Amino acid sequence: MRSLALAFLTGLALLTLASVLSFRLAEAHLNKPYDVLHVPSGRAARVAALGHRTFVSDLYWLSAVQYIGERRTGKGKADQLGFDKLLPLVDLVTDLDPRHGYAYQTAGIVLSAAGRLHESDTILRKGMERGPPWWTFPYYISFNYWFYRGDLATAARYAEIAARKPGASANISHLAVSLASKSGTPEEAITLLQELKATVKDEVTAGRLDEQLKLAVLERDAQMLERAVAELEKQRGWPIATLEELVMARIIPAIPPDPFGGRYVWIGAERRVRSSVNSFRFELQEGGHQPGFHYQAPETNKERMLR
Repeated sequence: MRSLALAFLTGLALLTLASVLSFRLAEAHLNKPYDVLHVPSGRAARVAALGHRTFVSDLYWLSAVQYIGERRTGKGKADQLGFDKLLPLVDLVTDLDPRHGYAYQTAGIVLSAAGRLHESDTILRKGMERGPPWWTFPYYISFNYWFYRGDLATAARYAEIAARKPGASANISHLAVSLASKSGTPEEAITLLQELKATVKDEVTAGRLDEQLKLAVLERDAQMLERAVAELEKQRGWPIATLEELVMARIIPAIPPDPFGGRYVWIGAERRVRSSVNSFRFELQEGGHQPGFHYQAPETNKERMLR
């Protein structure tokens, strides 16, 4: 009897330990961010699809949506993994279904916002060549060259292409002229980003556009404050120390709020206004200027982006 009781207790202890280990393994698996281990070539996938390319394309598109969504929410360590697989995934999706317009657009916007400008340009150019004739593809390439690289000549060429596409905003032709004359403004960026946001149908892409809208607002406010600084210094003949002096001198009624949640500060050594939490400023230069932010939004239910 005693040996039976001992055996029972031993078995119970082992079952308890196994349950705890199983729970911890399951918890670790659930907390592990979604990732894509392998992306097949478009040629291999076309052969394997056996005539069901659109169906297989949709399966990989759902995988791409989940891949983007976990990085957007910053769940677990997902935001540390980056977007290395996004271009191959969407390249595969659009190899299988070249008319999948939202795949080109979403990947182009997300990769741009993540600072992967070359990859953004690559998928958007593919959309221009093989996808539906959407004005958003060349427009967003124009935005990459204008807002992030400071290459106004190339940006103007793509804006002109976008302006000729069906359904293009009338504002794009004005932007093309402004860029060609090297006078593109943050106000134009804000207007066009708002129009572009009105064309998207998913929360992930809209979230990325919101972040880029914040950058455009930051640049608009900073330029306005710098003009106000120049006006005050011209009036009184000596440099300012803080932006608050603009309000005290009644040059401006108030300092606008920083769209990133910090505050605007005057950097005397640079003669520039910057955000206290985001170092981005537009630079007119030949070299590449990468986005100076990292997007992270509150966790929400992921929306499946089906066509």
